[in-house]
Amino acid sequence: LLWFLAGLIWLVLYIAISGEYKQIKKLKSSGHLYTFLVGMFEALGTAFFYIALNRVENPAVVSFLGNAGPVFVTLMGISLLREKYSGWELIGVFVAILGIFTMAFQGGNSLGRVFIDGTQWILLASLMFATGTIIGRKQIHQLSPALLSLIRVVLLLLVFIALSFTVETKLEFTGRLLVNIGIGSLLEALITMVAAYSALKYIQAVKMSILMSTKSIWILISALIFFGLFPEPHQLIGGGLSLIGVFLLTMKRKKKT
Repeated sequence: LLWFLAGLIWLVLYIAISGEYKQIKKLKSSGHLYTFLVGMFEALGTAFFYIALNRVENPAVVSFLGNAGPVFVTLMGISLLREKYSGWELIGVFVAILGIFTMAFQGGNSLGRVFIDGTQWILLASLMFATGTIIGRKQIHQLSPALLSLIRVVLLLLVFIALSFTVETKLEFTGRLLVNIGIGSLLEALITMVAAYSALKYIQAVKMSILMSTKSIWILISALIFFGLFPEPHQLIGGGLSLIGVFLLTMKRKKKT
């Protein structure tokens, strides 16, 4: 709750100080609609992502499984935007799916126990992020990255306010906690989101998703340093395969026919 409240404060300050509100005023009604849609899908994806974090012990595993995002973006690009991909890129999709399957696999006698608990939420989160990315790339010139991030944070803040009335938790508001929330919300709510959707003006949607996938490596390192957590051998192999798969998607694309 405090995380998204702090993010809201950062975004309001950014919009006011940078003069971004002037660009927001110039948006047409369709621009506001598309911005709201992308913000809604981003909010849903983030909510599902946090549910997955609550189910899966190691955050690095969650992040590696999130590499399904570029796969969804590629498949949506083929089916919705009628984009053409090379053989190497399609091989990349297959390798990424194989890596995700390897990471999520845990064995079991029933279908519900074949994959680790939380996999379904990660895939849902990836699907929501991919949908938002596709809409954002298609309508990028009608979107305001700052307004998009603001809508996302407001929706998530409302969700967590509602959840706070149903969950009994007691937090100790230490100085270190507030500093971590302030820095984390600045990086996540403002810098990452605004920069990511601003980048869509210059690069393809799948390329942006691939660049975002590299965060898996940093989360792996951070989880090891701060929590002493490291993926199981098969999860590490699967994570490596998923990264190889998404990087194969950067291969030269065929021209549209």
